[in-house]
Amino acid sequence: MLSDGRVIPRALAKMSCLTCGSTFHASSTAEADIRAIYDDGYTLASTAPKSDAARARAYGDWIRTEFNPAKAVLEIGCGSGALLSELLRIWPDAHACGLDPALPATAGSQQSIRLVRGFVDDVPSGAGPFDLIVAVNVIEHTIDPSAFLRSLRDHLAPNGRIVIICPEGHSPNVELLFFDHLYSLTREGLRICGRRAGLQAERQMSAPSNIGDFQMLVFTGQTDDRDTPPADDTDPARLRSERRSYLESWRMLDQFLLERSRSAVDLLSFGAGQTAALLRAYAPQTWARVASLVLDDPTEAWNLGRPVASYRDAVQNPGGTALIATTPHVQQAVAKRLKRDGFHPVTWNELIPR
Repeated sequence: MLSDGRVIPRALAKMSCLTCGSTFHASSTAEADIRAIYDDGYTLASTAPKSDAARARAYGDWIRTEFNPAKAVLEIGCGSGALLSELLRIWPDAHACGLDPALPATAGSQQSIRLVRGFVDDVPSGAGPFDLIVAVNVIEHTIDPSAFLRSLRDHLAPNGRIVIICPEGHSPNVELLFFDHLYSLTREGLRICGRRAGLQAERQMSAPSNIGDFQMLVFTGQTDDRDTPPADDTDPARLRSERRSYLESWRMLDQFLLERSRSAVDLLSFGAGQTAALLRAYAPQTWARVASLVLDDPTEAWNLGRPVASYRDAVQNPGGTALIATTPHVQQAVAKRLKRDGFHPVTWNELIPR
């Protein structure tokens, strides 16, 4: 499955690096095929605008706590431009440029923000240099992460910073299931990519709990060995084993859910976003039994081929079985709410805890 929910006829097979612990596809994919993913059909940035804005606020707050006000900001993979808008709200004297190969039709340049459709090699001539370059959930999509970082370095001002935010690679999570995530990078893997690009890793940190399983690595254009973050303590062999077990759990999920929901007459899905799309892709027999999608705000629903209803309306007719299609770490809280309102929840965080 692609990260925007589209299902493609490609096997999901991974390999791990026993030096840094990062993982990648077992078979190579042509760059042209990867670029073709981000055509007009790639809708991740425009599917759920309220969620997109909330993420931008969370990332903006995180970045603000780590950096002094920037004057010139470049974002690669800017999506709708929500994060750049948030950063310029925080730093009103800055100007910014954002690039995205799947720039939504509704996204447009505005005062102090220039949005361009394209990849990293399409930064407009004459733009920059930039004292802050940001790439949020982008590097894992690139064919060559070192080459990507090298391209960013070309646009970096003296004493500038490159901020890479991507999924955590030190423990397995759902990012392994997205075909367009070509890499799952540990901190050591990111530092190796940075060194190959002529960059120095200045600091690293995990995301605040409200953002989730993500990490930030900050690079400078310096190439000395001062202030290098401590080595990653991840055991690559252990991590490979954990990833194998994690993917095996996803292979078992469909049968697990069928057994848990077999008595259901009308099965509904509570949730209609990326997790629901994962269930559609990796638990297809269970998904075939789902009659409708229910969520608090129906305007945030992904197009998953089922009718959508608001939870407020659904509670008027309780008693049904609800497949919980949310991230595993909140499923118990959701289950408690559904039980209170008269539904029979089906959880699966016992099998897949993250």
